[in-house]
Amino acid sequence: MKGVILDKKGNSYTILTDKGDYLSRKLNKAHKVGEEIEVATTSFKYKSFSAAAAVFILIGIMAFNMLLIPYGYAEVSINPSVELGYNRLYSVIKTEGLNTDGIKLLNENKKIKGMKVEDAVEYLIEEADKSGYMSKTEENYIVIAYTSKDGELNSKLEYKVKEKTKNSGADLTLMNMEQNKYSDIRDKKDNPAVEGLKEKLIERNVPKEDIEDVEEVKELAKMLKKAEKEQNNNGKPEDVGPPDHANPPGQEKEQEQNKDDSSGKPGKGNNGQGSSGDRGN
Repeated sequence: MKGVILDKKGNSYTILTDKGDYLSRKLNKAHKVGEEIEVATTSFKYKSFSAAAAVFILIGIMAFNMLLIPYGYAEVSINPSVELGYNRLYSVIKTEGLNTDGIKLLNENKKIKGMKVEDAVEYLIEEADKSGYMSKTEENYIVIAYTSKDGELNSKLEYKVKEKTKNSGADLTLMNMEQNKYSDIRDKKDNPAVEGLKEKLIERNVPKEDIEDVEEVKELAKMLKKAEKEQNNNGKPEDVGPPDHANPPGQEKEQEQNKDDSSGKPGKGNNGQGSSGDRGN
């Protein structure tokens, strides 16, 4: 098989064969670059090696992106605010406290990397409760602002989180945010949960000046619940009235009177007198 010398280093030559393969070969005889020579086919084939190497590199990059680079983020705000970075398998690979209480909560408890997002959320709530952040007398609020690019996975994640938090006794608010929007908020050192709640309040016609100075997630979540309740009530009549199966007004009294008359007892409709049979006695 013939080949053309493309490169040489000492007595090592890189050869392109007439079949399009790249070979590496040590030759005893000196040759010039560009010279055509006869070569054996037992040499290592660079072309095949390059293709195989490219495949392995691609697989490695895909595995790295899937497992080690955050696919999405979830901020868990109770009062401590903690950010969870998770991969495509929804396993936590990064944690960060977004406020003083969040940093303290992470430092005082075990590492939660490797947990599924929903398990990490449940764990953080339990630890926040143990640390005294959950009130025993007032209503508690949990806000989770998360990012994801898959609608079906969003629904599954929300379902799992709701299942894990349903026994917490707290009011839960879930907010799905676009990745770019979430990142922009974080780049500004702002809190995604706070900004998301303010946006929801403005959508419900709460004046901007009433919320622009509020930075506590709990207070904003409380305001949102109140606004939603008022909005829902405005769409219903104030006097709902009795249910369909209830007796019309006055019918109950009429039935009671008829019952008394038929039993021979004084009824309200006969001025306290008995039946004609009684009068005859």
